[in-house]
Amino acid sequence: MTEYQDWGDSRWEFTKKQSSWHFDPSKPPVPGTDSYTYVCRFNSDFIDAISKCMPRAKASSWSSRNNFNEKIAEEGLYSASVEEKDLIKAGADPKQEVFHRTAAEDINIFQKIAEYLGIDEPMIKFHNQTTGQMLHTHIDNFAARPERENSFKEIDIDKNPNIMRRFAVMLADWELGQIFQIGNANFTQWKAGDCITWEWKDMPHSTANMGWWDRPMLQITGYITDRTKELLNEVYNVTGKNLVVKI
Repeated sequence: MTEYQDWGDSRWEFTKKQSSWHFDPSKPPVPGTDSYTYVCRFNSDFIDAISKCMPRAKASSWSSRNNFNEKIAEEGLYSASVEEKDLIKAGADPKQEVFHRTAAEDINIFQKIAEYLGIDEPMIKFHNQTTGQMLHTHIDNFAARPERENSFKEIDIDKNPNIMRRFAVMLADWELGQIFQIGNANFTQWKAGDCITWEWKDMPHSTANMGWWDRPMLQITGYITDRTKELLNEVYNVTGKNLVVKI
């Protein structure tokens, strides 16, 4: 029998209850499962890929961020009203822009990165966060996965989050004023191609651009394979190794 999630009046409170993180801001971050995991650096020139994605990336709010999906664009995102309630409670503008975004499965170099990471059924998204845009603290739930059918339907990843993984690849060098916070850790001073991942059902995270420069980023989400497991096992067990991958 199909089960459905009950978020009540708050996405934040619902996802927080699903998390196993400690939510103690006084604790120092521990690399790995308590913050984020550095995976590798993809050594490539992303200028052409960025130039292809920029013109089609649309300014997005919480409610419009997945409008590249035709079903969601037509019906409206199922979770939008609850997500906006969190913003309203905090005194924020519920239609505030969080980033510019577009689907990017057609970009060859992004496909190669997904293949290297061993991701099956990948959703490949290009993000660009411009000056003043901010994605508020949240815990992922992958609202736009087609398996959800644009509803609160529970799917396999809700019961077993380990079968899916999200990776972020920074497409340009870090600039002053750009923030990527995961748990109590700040990912900063990245180089173009730096790739990280985190425990998506546990780790609260947020991003903001207080600088004067664009912050382009690649997001890849999908089901893991044996290849992904091997890569993560190597990353978790080989300390001090910064793997550089030519794509």
